[in-house]
Amino acid sequence: MRDLQKGHLHHSGDQEARRFRANLIERCRGLAIEDVFNGREVRCSGGRCYVIDHRSPIFLAVRDRERAAAAILGDLSLIQGIGPTTRQRLEERGYRTVPDLLGHPRYHQDASRLLDLVARGETRELVNWIERRHRQSDPLLLEASRFHAPEDFLFLDIETLGLSSRPIILIGLGRAERGSIVVRQHLVRSIKEETAALTAILPDLEAERAALVTFNGRAFDLPYIRDRLARHGVPATLDLPHFDVLRFARRCWGGRLPSCRLGSLETAVLHITRTDDLPSAMVPEFYETYMRTGNPGPLIPIVEHNRQDIISLARLFALLRGDDRTAATREAPTPEMGDEMGEIKPQS
Repeated sequence: MRDLQKGHLHHSGDQEARRFRANLIERCRGLAIEDVFNGREVRCSGGRCYVIDHRSPIFLAVRDRERAAAAILGDLSLIQGIGPTTRQRLEERGYRTVPDLLGHPRYHQDASRLLDLVARGETRELVNWIERRHRQSDPLLLEASRFHAPEDFLFLDIETLGLSSRPIILIGLGRAERGSIVVRQHLVRSIKEETAALTAILPDLEAERAALVTFNGRAFDLPYIRDRLARHGVPATLDLPHFDVLRFARRCWGGRLPSCRLGSLETAVLHITRTDDLPSAMVPEFYETYMRTGNPGPLIPIVEHNRQDIISLARLFALLRGDDRTAATREAPTPEMGDEMGEIKPQS
């Protein structure tokens, strides 16, 4: 139903959003979810939920273990007890890399442990090590991410009915695949399907080589998922490497932009201007309208908003790593509901 997006919702307030919602309800009257989205029902250990897939082009560089290792092992300050002054003194004595410290009477043990982690490509432990010695926005973390192949990264974003202890209604996961990002969205058609959506993503999050990429996910998405899993009695570890793009974005652009909110970065860095985008604060109201009426129209902007968040997240991650330097300069298409995204069925 590609013409459903012709409502003109911008960021001008709740009244316009509600007019847009009324328009969607009218256009989707008498339709089911299956009539609106090109998705499918899936069954998992937690029950059933509805899955929508979408593919969008992106470039992520291939795994580069040598580059990652060189960056990490070239930073003497990763060793406990080595600050700027000590580092300078060590370099003057010929200790320029971590392997050089294997012969040092004080630092050889830590150097040996770090070398072992690098040799094994233990990204989770390397990320923890780097974060103990540097800020969580340090570019060295992005270099450590190069131990991973593009398909290892999971770009995660969730939509919820509130900011705390309310159900998750949509879980989006993006994965790189042959020059594209494939976004799979698990839509909760009723609150009882939340368990199914959560258990459906666990195999991805618990995969051996998985690495998580989020936007403020350390503070929100991942703790929220852990909380909801616990409430449903679903055991999960979720102890995977985590790269929070918000932190890197603040370090890179915070001094030049008035805001590092995702929407601001889309406009200033990716040159994307969303049309008909639903403010996050109104997601609960739109979903509750769907629940009350059974009309799938209010779900459309929720699905589109979540999907574009994931696509923009992946592009920012690629840009921050230096994988796709054209992303900040080329003209980007303006995402419109049901048009650029492509999951809404044409109306017959």
